[in-house]
Formats: sequence, structure tokens, C-alpha cells
Amino acid sequence: MKLSNLLSTLDSQIPIAAVDVLSPDEATIIQWLTTEAKEKLNSPVFFWNLGVSTLEQCLIAADGGLVFKPVPEYKRPPHADPILFVFDYINNFDGAGVFILGDIHPFLGKNSPHMSWEILTRVKNLYHRLKPTEKRIVLLGQNIELHETLVRLIPWCEVPLPSIDQIQDHFESYLVFLEESATEQDVTFQVSLSYEEKETFARAALGLTLEEVSDFLRLTVKERLSNAGILIDATVTPLIVEYKTRLLAQMGIELGKPATIPFGGLDLLREWLMRRRRLFTQEARKLHLPQPKGVLLAGPPGTGKSICAKNIATILNLPLLQLDIASLLGSLVGESEGNVRRALKTTEAIAPCVLWVDEIEKALSGIGDTSGVSQRILGNLLTFMSECTAGVFVVATCNDPSALPSELKRKGRFDENFFVDLPTEPERCQILKIHLKRFGIVVESEYLEAIAANTAKFSGAELETLASEAALLALMRIDRSR
Repeated sequence: MKLSNLLSTLDSQIPIAAVDVLSPDEATIIQWLTTEAKEKLNSPVFFWNLGVSTLEQCLIAADGGLVFKPVPEYKRPPHADPILFVFDYINNFDGAGVFILGDIHPFLGKNSPHMSWEILTRVKNLYHRLKPTEKRIVLLGQNIELHETLVRLIPWCEVPLPSIDQIQDHFESYLVFLEESATEQDVTFQVSLSYEEKETFARAALGLTLEEVSDFLRLTVKERLSNAGILIDATVTPLIVEYKTRLLAQMGIELGKPATIPFGGLDLLREWLMRRRRLFTQEARKLHLPQPKGVLLAGPPGTGKSICAKNIATILNLPLLQLDIASLLGSLVGESEGNVRRALKTTEAIAPCVLWVDEIEKALSGIGDTSGVSQRILGNLLTFMSECTAGVFVVATCNDPSALPSELKRKGRFDENFFVDLPTEPERCQILKIHLKRFGIVVESEYLEAIAANTAKFSGAELETLASEAALLALMRIDRSR
């Protein structure tokens, strides 16, 4: 079910539905539901969760904002179970009403430690008893996973992250709102942005919710307020990137920095990437050409897999995101899988991009995992790779490919698997030349070849250390000669 079909679903005698939404946008969805239910169902909307002491009616104020008004008839006895009492109130409610129940899905969740059979059966009873009435329930929350006995009863939809067009429209309308607010306070508000600069801002904000974009703009206005007024110009774009970086880091996603050091050797990988870089262009999308899914880079530590991942983003001219699966693992049942799904959903919203999953075998090997978390995370990742069409190029690196599940390694998951081995002698020449050039050192070819010949079985990291040590010795020699 799509969010746009929610009201028609409720109007077709399906009394309970679930909406999975990221926490920052919950108020936006409640406001949207309040407006839509009034127009299409001629029904009031009420909100309840465990954090409020009463049931509240949702109203739209004259300025278009959302207002919560306590319902005086709702009087829960001190010792009554809050969830069961609100169920009884809805069941006995006289008239039409859409009741938004926030964050009760852990009590109805598959494999949830808080799952209550009493609450679950009461929901099933309500489902059948509310059908002939004009009372409807919307379960609202983040990472909703219903128990299997409810899956076929309660339709579910997920609120997607906004597209670049939605962000741009919201950005422009919110600037108008801020300008009107500034005018009311006799503050000069100036917007100096071209259409292209607004589009660049919207692209930089991909991966954020509309509410998070609003939060950023309000924060920026406060920080830029001066005696001369407020100026919004192109400098807000790097600021939204910094703001997004902080938020994504809390979700286990790091915005990677572009590669500053090219990789030496690996000519087959470089050639393979160069042939596919145009598949991420607008021209290729118009021709409906299939976009690459990704590559698996395997090899011993220190051979340059991380540098390769950063260079892949540079070669493909795409932003780099690094996913730290280990930081997404939670102690609660279902928490880890929910975190991974949310991170992948955010990545898809930022696409086209390169998603780098470092040392993937540590999270997916399943060694010592008796709860099946690794297997469920693997399922989420495989589903994402097979169904994502937004242009996410996955670069997975691993030290020990034998520890990876066979489902991930089979042909068709990644476009290609590359083994990043210890560099050959010609490759060692290239690597040494790259690192020595960084330190301003030029070495004749014959000397470079001699060094490469005497550094057999050196990894790329060891060659970098050798070059930096040579630069240090050269600096010390210069100091002694002065």
C-alpha cells in the first residue's frame, strides 16, 4: 500500500492500517492525516501514545499549524492499562473518528520482547468489530514489524524520504514562510539564490526529511541574524552537507571524502570502471540502460581496498557513503535489522551514489550469532541490491571471502568480484612513485625499479610507510646540511 492510498483504504471498511515513518516526520504525517480525513472522510482525528496522559484531538490552526486539544471525556482510571483502556474507549466511541496510535507496534511486533498476546488479540477483535463502523485506527511509528497473525489483516505503508523535487519545493515555500515571519518582526530577509543554486541545495539535502530541512533553515536563520538582517545565499549548501553529515553519522552512515591518492596497479578494475562510468549519467537513464550493482573487493589487509573504494567514487563521479554495519547492531530484538533498513533507505534517497561497506564479513559471517541477526541483515542487504533501481553502486570489501555467506558471493549479486592481491613488481613501482610524488621526491626509474625488485611481498600500506620513511630521512639530511 502507498501512503496516497491510505485514506481510500480506511474508507473501504479496512479499519486498521499501519504507517512506518521516520520520527522527525511524524508530526507532518499527523497534520496531513488530519487534513485528509476531514476532507475525504468527514471525520475528526485523534492522537494517543504512551507519552501523553490523555487522548488528544488533532486540529489545524488558522496559520496552518497542527494543534493538539485534550479530549475531556477521556478519563483513564489510575490503575487501568493505558493501551487496553484506549482500545476500550475506541470500541465504545460514539460516532466517526480516525485514531492515530503512536509507537504501540513493539507490543504487536514479530520477535519483539514486549509483544503482548492480550494486546495483540484485542487488536484482532477491534479489526473485526470496527469494520461496520466509521471508526478507524492508524498505527504510527518507526521500524514497524507486525506479528504474523496481523500481517494479512493490517495493510502497511512506508513514508519514503523526499525526492529532490519535493525538497526544492519545500525549500522555496519555507523560505517564503521565513521571509513573512521576518517581515512581521521588522527584520530584513534577503534570498540571493538562483534556480540552479536552489537545485544544488536540494540535491545536497537528499537523505533528510522535510522536517529536518526546516530545522536546518530555522537554525541557519537564527545564526545569521544580525543588524543588517538575514541573508540566505549559496553558502547554505556546504552548511546543509555538514548538518546532514552529523545526522547520518548517528545512523552509521559516513559521508566519505573524495580520494586524494590514486591507486596503483589493478588495471583490470580501472578499465572495468571506466567502461561503466557513463551508465550513471542522465543520458544513460533516458536510454534505460541497466546500472551496475557493485563490486566485491577481496584481499589481505593493507593491499589498498579502502583506497580503491574511495577512488571508485571518484572515477564514477558519485558521492561516497560508508556504511558501518557494526555500529547499527542493537541489543533489542529486531533493532539491528530496522537500523540497517533505515540506513539503506536513506542511501537510496541520496542515490546515485557509491555505498562502501568495509569488512563486510565481520557483520555477515554469522560466527557466534545464535539469534539469526546476521542472516536477517544479509536478507535486507540482498533484497536491497536486487530491488534498488535508484543507482546505488555497492562496494563491499573483505579480508576473508571464505567467511562470507554463499548467497552473497554467487554470480548476479555483484557485477564482478576482484581479488586485490599483494602488488606485483611493476605495480610496486607505480605505488612507490605515487607516494614519493606526494612528498615531493622524484626518483629515477632505474632506482625505483631496483627498490620494487627488493620489496617482494610488500603490501600497498607497507610501501606507503617505506615512502614516508624515505621522505623523513631526506628531510633530516637536508637539515644536517644547512
